[in-house]
Amino acid sequence: MNPRALFVDGDGTVRAIWRVLFFFGATVVGFTVIMAIAYPIAAALGLPDFARATRLPIPDLMTVGALLIGTYAASRTVDGVRDGIWTRVGLGARALRWRVIAIGLAVGTLAILLPSVALIAAGRFTVEPQPQLQSWMGASGVALVVLTFAALAEELSMRGYFLTTLRASVGTPAAIAISSVVFALLHLGNPDPTVVGIAMVGLAGYFLAVVRLATGSLYATWMAHLAWNFTQAAVLHAPVSGLPLPQPGYRLVDHGPAWLTGGSWGPEGGIAAAVGMLVTIFLLISVLKRRATGEAVAPLASISGELTNE
Repeated sequence: MNPRALFVDGDGTVRAIWRVLFFFGATVVGFTVIMAIAYPIAAALGLPDFARATRLPIPDLMTVGALLIGTYAASRTVDGVRDGIWTRVGLGARALRWRVIAIGLAVGTLAILLPSVALIAAGRFTVEPQPQLQSWMGASGVALVVLTFAALAEELSMRGYFLTTLRASVGTPAAIAISSVVFALLHLGNPDPTVVGIAMVGLAGYFLAVVRLATGSLYATWMAHLAWNFTQAAVLHAPVSGLPLPQPGYRLVDHGPAWLTGGSWGPEGGIAAAVGMLVTIFLLISVLKRRATGEAVAPLASISGELTNE
């Protein structure tokens, strides 16, 4: 066997596995550079103190910077891309259109809010008063800052270069499946993971990948991810993947069963959330099919066709 074939496809391109490994390796190098160079400069300017005062999550900020470095380095070095580096991973200027962003916010909110409201109506969730130790606005602001950068870091790592590279190599269905499984496994370190909870995170990875490919925008996927988490934390006052956040004034009480409602993981850890995601995916694709112009229907037609035919 030709050793070169282990690293290069028949058309001369580097195999996807090595491109992905280079991306994550370049991200690690980028994080190291930020820690060694950028952070000391920021510290000398007093920026870490400002970040702590404003609750800016410094580790997530550095991770986002490192992932952008990894994306750029992998695209230029192993992919040989010179133009449109950010467009190919869903971060181009056209992907930032307000309508696309609004779609992301809407689907992320509805996918978790609708099943939660249904569970409240069925008595599986109730709302319990809590001490008002801080204002709702203050607690929501903290949650928004924390969740914004955490969601961006996860989207850059899973649905940016990683998903784009897998899709070009193994096709859309396999790329979504692989990225969703990896996304689920990354949450094993969260408090009290369950089989159902991890499976629901995997389905959330599928849901977010569909948003990414249907809209052609990683910004929209980021907003869907943020809206999903923010709705649980700031509107419902429930845990997010098992992680508690401030709950001033009231909290969502789970009466089970946990496989349906999510238990200690919050609403996203139960089967009801799966129904919300699947219904929202159907509505997303239906609405885009009816309203999309020629330029917007291209990514939608691509994903619809590949998921149906492969």
